[in-house]
Amino acid sequence: MAPGKVVVLMRGIMEKNMLDQFNPVIPDGWQATFLDKNEDESKVIAALADAEYIITLGGRKLPVQYIEKNRKLKLLQHGGQDVGHFPLQWAFDNGIPIANAGGVNAIAVSEYTILLILSCIRQIETSSKNIREGKWRTGLGRETQMQLYDKTVGIVGFGNIGRRVAKLCYCFGANIIYYEKMAVPLAVRADMKASPVSLNELLINSDIISLHIPSDPGGQAIIGWEQLCLMKPTAYLINTSRGINIDEAALIRALNDKVIAGAALDVWYNEPPETDNPLLKMSNVVTSPHMAGSVRENTISSYEAVWRNILLVSDGKEPLNRIRP
Repeated sequence: MAPGKVVVLMRGIMEKNMLDQFNPVIPDGWQATFLDKNEDESKVIAALADAEYIITLGGRKLPVQYIEKNRKLKLLQHGGQDVGHFPLQWAFDNGIPIANAGGVNAIAVSEYTILLILSCIRQIETSSKNIREGKWRTGLGRETQMQLYDKTVGIVGFGNIGRRVAKLCYCFGANIIYYEKMAVPLAVRADMKASPVSLNELLINSDIISLHIPSDPGGQAIIGWEQLCLMKPTAYLINTSRGINIDEAALIRALNDKVIAGAALDVWYNEPPETDNPLLKMSNVVTSPHMAGSVRENTISSYEAVWRNILLVSDGKEPLNRIRP
């Protein structure tokens, strides 16, 4: 089939090195229109009005009004994992396929998750800050730290990333439990001796809880005050999934009241977070700017994945990693 119109939506203008990697992956005969999501709304709507394929790089929300009048749209394709920024229900109702890049960032995110876990339980941020201020082991006795070995790690979401985090934690000698709505075959989880449990069981029994689920289409946080109160007071909460999955106000309260020991957040409800967000000022919170999946090794793989799906759909075939209702 002849090439169609492809629009690439980005957060900000693509850096030159990213363009240098993206352009060689574009199939022969195809072209892409690059568009900053921060552009004037009317300009974005005009560019999307007749787009057949929309690629998003970065997860900024794509409002339904931007594309609801488009009668040519054939595919909504994300270069990452989570697709919660798309108007999912509208696409499902109109039969527009939605697909992600199928775990191309799983290695990077899982490794980063381990970094956050270890940073929390070994108090890396606090110790680094202290030594720079001339304090030697101040307030960092043995009782404030713990090892990962023989701890229970609860994985919420046992997909590409969650399974890899589980495997890495198991290599440290941790005990793995997980919560997943879909059945996970024994052969997939046997090597790490991972046990399926309910969400409440996971919250009650875990020393470390790591979230690896997509954002809820209805905007519902899976971890709120009620869930935080089920956790151990010595437990840590790690989020490299989506900021909307945690009720930030409830988390702030839980940390202030010592309901849990600490948290590590790579994702935020608002990105970037407001500078006065209390979570940014808490010594028991490890923070980073949504960078868990940002490594040079998976960039080209992501671009290849989105174009592979565009070619499949243009050929009348099903895209890989299609998201279902």
